[in-house]
Amino acid sequence: MKCDFIKKQTIKDKLYHNKVLMVDITIDYPSLAQGYGENAMRFNMHYRQKARKNYRYASTNLFQAAVKQYNLAISQNFPFHNFEFVEAFEPTYCNKPLISLYYDIYEFTGGAHGNTTRRGNTWDMKKGSMITMDALFVKGYDYRPVILKYIKSEARRRQITGMVNFFDDLDENIRKYYDEKNFYLTEEGLAVYYPLYTIAPYSEGIQVFIIPYQVFGDNLKYKL
Repeated sequence: MKCDFIKKQTIKDKLYHNKVLMVDITIDYPSLAQGYGENAMRFNMHYRQKARKNYRYASTNLFQAAVKQYNLAISQNFPFHNFEFVEAFEPTYCNKPLISLYYDIYEFTGGAHGNTTRRGNTWDMKKGSMITMDALFVKGYDYRPVILKYIKSEARRRQITGMVNFFDDLDENIRKYYDEKNFYLTEEGLAVYYPLYTIAPYSEGIQVFIIPYQVFGDNLKYKL
């Protein structure tokens, strides 16, 4: 989605040991343009601090682990592949007062492939804070079974049509790994996602289900 007032800031670094690249770091994080309005500073500070925290992690923990693996590889005459830390974000909903986005953190520390972790954030900029899923709905509305029913139906459709190869016990896994923190908003509906390895193999990627807002009738607090 196009959100012109959200700009990309970047931290890039390459860390070496014995003139060999150990860790390649790229961290993109969002920043609201000047003039967006009140609470923009709070939004910007949150992501700036998070980016710096992730940089410290990559430049210390990951770097030390990479050096250790490099030394081991050299001693055993094995090839060494540098580690990677890549963070990218995607704005998904930008209608005042709400801003929603997700960010993916990819880490490669050797092996067959890296791992990607996704986080969804939704902000009420009038309040200047992130909101949880329950804040989207009127008090007393039991939205969980509505969401799970839609996800199960859509997952079965993907399975039957051969779009996705899910693990066995699909319905049980959908219920078991459903986490209300794993959501963000889109123009089309509420996006609920399942992390890698929860309901499908790594090769199938992060599974995202978008529940149209009309499914919730008049039980939404915000005009979405």
